[in-house]
Amino acid sequence: MDPYKVIIMPWITEKSLEARRMSNFDEGYFQNNNRLEFIVNEKATKADIKEAVERLFEVKVAKVNTRITKNGKHASVKMAPGYDADVAAQKLSAF
Repeated sequence: MDPYKVIIMPWITEKSLEARRMSNFDEGYFQNNNRLEFIVNEKATKADIKEAVERLFEVKVAKVNTRITKNGKHASVKMAPGYDADVAAQKLSAF
């Protein structure tokens, strides 16, 4: 499936902005979420979403969680160790 047909748009909320942060004990946050969130095509599978994110953002994906809400199908994508969600988010020019 074409990556541009899988990922419709990034999901940017206060909660999703916090989820992309990596743990840094010096700055006072301890969770290692390292995640990005997207609205995706309702027919896309987790494997489709993983492949699309890896191709578009040149990262490795550790895990994909999906849920269907009134806004559409959401995908929460966790980056593999060694990859930073902040760097991938900068490619969106949205953060």
